[in-house]
Amino acid sequence: MIFKSFFRIISDEAEKMHDEDERSYLNLINKYLLFLFLLFLFYSIFIVIFFGDALISTFLTVITLFWLYLMAVKGKTNRYRRALKVTVIFVFVLLVFIVSFFHIYTYKNAGVEYFYFSLLFAIPFFFNYKEDFYSILFVAFVICVNFIACLYFDFDFLPKSKFFQAEDFKTVKLLNILFSIASFLMDISFITQKDDLIYGLIEDTKMKDSTIQDLQKTNTALLKQQMLINHLTEENIQEIYHLAETNSPLFFDKFQFFFPHFIPAVLASNPNLIYSELYFCALMKIDFDTKKIAQCTNSSVRAVESKKYRIRKKLNIPSDVNINSFILKI
Repeated sequence: MIFKSFFRIISDEAEKMHDEDERSYLNLINKYLLFLFLLFLFYSIFIVIFFGDALISTFLTVITLFWLYLMAVKGKTNRYRRALKVTVIFVFVLLVFIVSFFHIYTYKNAGVEYFYFSLLFAIPFFFNYKEDFYSILFVAFVICVNFIACLYFDFDFLPKSKFFQAEDFKTVKLLNILFSIASFLMDISFITQKDDLIYGLIEDTKMKDSTIQDLQKTNTALLKQQMLINHLTEENIQEIYHLAETNSPLFFDKFQFFFPHFIPAVLASNPNLIYSELYFCALMKIDFDTKKIAQCTNSSVRAVESKKYRIRKKLNIPSDVNINSFILKI
């Protein structure tokens, strides 16, 4: 019962830590979306006030509302986890083409191209380089192609602004440089916060694993104490372990000699257990885990897990109870 409570506490704590980490990352994304919202809102207001370009200002305002929409649905991403990565890639590509459009729209004189670098630096915040390597390559390729194409080719079929005057470009270019630098600094800040979250998760996982290992050692020590209570000497204990590890045909008989009440107690719960299932119960009684059982029975881990699942069903062991802990209590 003690071990059952310990394992349940650890499981609950691990789930709680995972939920907290996920909420923290979602809040971090929310802050990033808020930053984009304010950036686009500023540009839409700036363009309509100083240049009177209502059409482009409306376009930027719609995008601003899109960031608000993403902030509203951020907590529901678990339901659409498979589509989330595709959506992020789509948003990156969309932003790249928006930058390209404004670069051409302002006659390539407003410094809009600096925002390509802001997009590049934002990639590590949303992607994991090990899991999303090809996604990162694709997004980086799209950014680089757009950057080169907009610098070296003229796209006369795209509209050009009729509201910008020659004297306006110097001010707008300075503004774009300042905002691209601000975006770069914000990217670095958010990436640092993301790394801190990941580092914290790694430390929590190490702590949880260490706790489980300590409990397993305590579990083994108590098992040996139980064996000693049953008048087993240290030599007897080592002999049982050796017979089990070498898959000796003498193990089961020797086990029943030292644990005369165990097999009858198991059969009392379900008399339909077959010999191989009783053999597995004996191995679990001496605290062999799945990997250890697979090694000493020349079985695969999956085969052992299947056998343990059938034993769990026959003994009516609840799914939230560790089967080894249940067997140890018999």
